[in-house]
Amino acid sequence: MRPVVERGICRSYTLHEEHAPNWTEPLRVIYDHELVLFSKGTFRVEIEGELYACPADSFIVIPPGRKHVSWNTGRTAGHRHWCHFDWSYAGPYGVTPILTCHPAHPQPRLYRQAPDYVPKSILHGPIATPARAYDLMDRLCQLQVQGGPRDKRVSRALLLELLIHLLDAGETPAPPMSERHSGAWLAHQVRERLMNAVEEGGDIPPIKATLEEFQYSYAHLCRLFRAVYGIAPLKYVHALRISRAKLLMRDTQLTVSEIAFRVGFKDLAYFSQLFRKMTGLTPTSFRARLKG
Repeated sequence: MRPVVERGICRSYTLHEEHAPNWTEPLRVIYDHELVLFSKGTFRVEIEGELYACPADSFIVIPPGRKHVSWNTGRTAGHRHWCHFDWSYAGPYGVTPILTCHPAHPQPRLYRQAPDYVPKSILHGPIATPARAYDLMDRLCQLQVQGGPRDKRVSRALLLELLIHLLDAGETPAPPMSERHSGAWLAHQVRERLMNAVEEGGDIPPIKATLEEFQYSYAHLCRLFRAVYGIAPLKYVHALRISRAKLLMRDTQLTVSEIAFRVGFKDLAYFSQLFRKMTGLTPTSFRARLKG
């Protein structure tokens, strides 16, 4: 996939690409932060003279202003996914370049540095659950490269979810009993349950029955969920399913009917109606636009 470029300035740099053996990139510095996921192959990244091994299913975050270079050290093709980002939104890029290659001189005044709460060390390590991480990255890439202004705002939430997923891979300790019944905690648990139901594929259990597993009334949990996430649980599930359908249209040759069934819709007409309502296009028109 290619970056989105307007008037010679890169506006989106969230991509993925396969690299042949012995591939390398020039020594350079970047102006924001770059998250890189390595899904296949054996890579090395050198940052200011420090070497980092990046095998399959690992990640690294490269800060601005540090000279670095990456290369594929394996004998087979490798695959990288990358995303440029700010830890705290710093506004439009304006005339800020994405990178400056050596021996050209960078412009330090344009570096978009991390806030104080971000560790100064290089964030790097294995990906605990690769399938989830690559799914988030694929959705992020789709929204960044192909989406409009609203999609790019939504992608910010996906980016934060991906960073949390990578950097906080350990099991989250249970909150104290006094917090377990708070509205925010319950809403979070409902969201996780709904997300898992969609990711498991096939038939999705009725929303009401799923929510009542928490031993609270359906109406009460709906109110909590809307208060925390701004939409009703059913609309949240619809958004997840349509997002998954869009990825399948882009990455597979499945028919629209097969995709509808794959994401949990038995009624093709209802799927098409909902898809058009949420995207402004019919499934057929959306796929045609991807090919165009």
